[in-house]
Amino acid sequence: MDGIVFGLCALFGIAGTVPSAREAWRQRSRNDYRIARFARTIAFGVCTIGVIFAIPPVEDLVESMTGMNNAAKLGAHFCAVLWCGSLQLMLVDWSYKHEVLKASLYARIAFAVCVLAAMLPLFVETTGERIEFTTEYATVPGVTVYLMVYLAYVAVTCGEIAFLCFGMALSVQRSGNVWSARGLGLSAAAAILGVAYAASKGSYLVTHYLGHPWPLHAEEIVSPALAGLATIALISGLTMAMVGRRIALRKASVSAGV
Repeated sequence: MDGIVFGLCALFGIAGTVPSAREAWRQRSRNDYRIARFARTIAFGVCTIGVIFAIPPVEDLVESMTGMNNAAKLGAHFCAVLWCGSLQLMLVDWSYKHEVLKASLYARIAFAVCVLAAMLPLFVETTGERIEFTTEYATVPGVTVYLMVYLAYVAVTCGEIAFLCFGMALSVQRSGNVWSARGLGLSAAAAILGVAYAASKGSYLVTHYLGHPWPLHAEEIVSPALAGLATIALISGLTMAMVGRRIALRKASVSAGV
C-alpha cells in the first residue's frame, strides 16, 4: 500500500513543482522577488523527494547504495520537516505585515532547525540493522522519542498552515477570486489531514507506551492513507490557488485594457 500511496504523491509532487518553478522563475526575471513563490517551489520539490524516499523499492535501493540502515527514512523525515517549514514561510510571507515579517520568518526557521538538530542525534544513537524507524518498533525508546519529535513538529506546523489557509480563503472569497478561495480551502482541509496523520501515528506510540496500543495493522493502513491524502490535497489546493490568482490577474489586465 505504501508504494501506491507515495507513488501517487510523487506524481502529484512533480505535477505541482513544474508550474510553481516556472512561475517563480518568471517573477525572478521581472525582479519581483517574493519569498512565498520560492518557498512554495522548494516545498513542492522537497516533498516530491521525500515521498520518493518513502516508496519501498526506492527505500531499499537507497539503503543498499549508502550502506546505512534507515537512510531513506531519515531522508523522508527531513524532507517532511523542510516541506512543512517551507509552507510556513510561504504562508507567513502572504499573511503577515512587513513590520513583523522578518521576525516571524526567523522564528519558524529556528523552530525547524531545532527539530532537525534534535532528530539527528536520536537517529544516530538508535539506528541499527534490526531497527526500523516505524511504529512497529515502538518498543525501542529511541524510535518512540524520535518519531514523537517529528510528529509533534508536523502537528504544530500543519495546524498553523490550516489556520492561515482558512483565513486567507475567507479573505480571497470576499474579493471574488473563486478558484483561489477553493484552492486555499482545500489546502486548509489537507493541513487538517496532516494533523490527523500525526495524531494517528502519535496516538499509537502513546498508547503503546501506556501498555494498551490500538491494532498495529490498522495504524499501518490509516497513517499512510492520511499522509498521502494530505500531501495530494495540499499540492492540489496550492496549485489551484496559484492558477486562480493568475486567472484573476489576467481578467484584471483585460478589464484595464478595455
